Amino acid sequence: MRLSPHDLQILDLAAISPEGRIGFGLSEEGTLQFLPAGRPAPVPAGDALPRLDDLGYLRREVNRSYVLTPEGWDAVREARQGH
Repeated sequence: MRLSPHDLQILDLAAISPEGRIGFGLSEEGTLQFLPAGRPAPVPAGDALPRLDDLGYLRREVNRSYVLTPEGWDAVREARQGH
């Protein structure tokens, strides 16, 4: 399964953290949003979360966050290299 540009954006935002961690919360409308560290606005998760979780790129952590898996880090590196 190919990753969408939005999927890659989420992985890249998680990679900003040295731990590869990205927080999440709910919007006022009840939709899931990622809360990247150091960013002024949340990023809508859309349908990225189930796909990234199913593919093993993110895994759920405590305290309302997800963390990149080794496969997630690899996907970020490949995307940054333009592959």
